[in-house]
Amino acid sequence: MVNHRPGDTYVYCFSHGLPHVFEADKERTCEATWVPFNVASAEELLEAKEAAYGDAQFFDQLTLSQKLEVLEIRDTWTEEPAPQQTLRGSLARVP
Repeated sequence: MVNHRPGDTYVYCFSHGLPHVFEADKERTCEATWVPFNVASAEELLEAKEAAYGDAQFFDQLTLSQKLEVLEIRDTWTEEPAPQQTLRGSLARVP
């Protein structure tokens, strides 16, 4: 079991459909489509994710406005944009 410390970042990854923890002193382990939450535990992360995005587990289950929000938030946290095919594929299914 990993002991999480102050400075760790809790994120929900909509590409993998799972929560992740980025440890403060290590490189990020996921460069997919995730959004960070200001929480102190995995349990709080899942509660915050549900409050913000409902039951959506994966990116394609989000509304268009939620998808854009997730991509914008994620891009502010990393120098590399989220995978382009994620947004393109999602927009192609929007009526």
